[in-house]
Amino acid sequence: MSFIRSMIAASVFAAVVLSPSVASAAEEQLSIVPRWLPLVTGAVGLGIAVALLLEVIAFSKLAHGAAISGNISYVATGVVCLAASALVQWISNFLPSITVGQAVLASNLLVAASMALLILYFAGVRRKMKDYMRDMNRDGVSMRPDGGENRG
Repeated sequence: MSFIRSMIAASVFAAVVLSPSVASAAEEQLSIVPRWLPLVTGAVGLGIAVALLLEVIAFSKLAHGAAISGNISYVATGVVCLAASALVQWISNFLPSITVGQAVLASNLLVAASMALLILYFAGVRRKMKDYMRDMNRDGVSMRPDGGENRG
């Protein structure tokens, strides 16, 4: 039920932010942003995306063979999508053939793809954890919230 409430809240937020009055106010605000700021934030975003990708690769090597490593490629691909999203936004500053609208659309699609891939990964991990907990309970081991075990 919490997921449904989160989706409703996100939908209401998106509807408010995307309404014409808010959108036109946001465009007016963009005109006061210094030209160098999007370049710097884009470069920082790319750097963070590279660091995140390196962490995912290191994590996948560490977790090799574990239950959570089965679909780590979803996370890695999601991170690549996020990095590509930042790259599209950043490159649009240098290529006049790419309009702001095209860059925003491409970036939004890449972010959506990234979120879909992360959903696939976490749904798989949740399913495996649920199966593990069911098996533990069937074997008479009750997991306490603090991480300890109660043997029955």
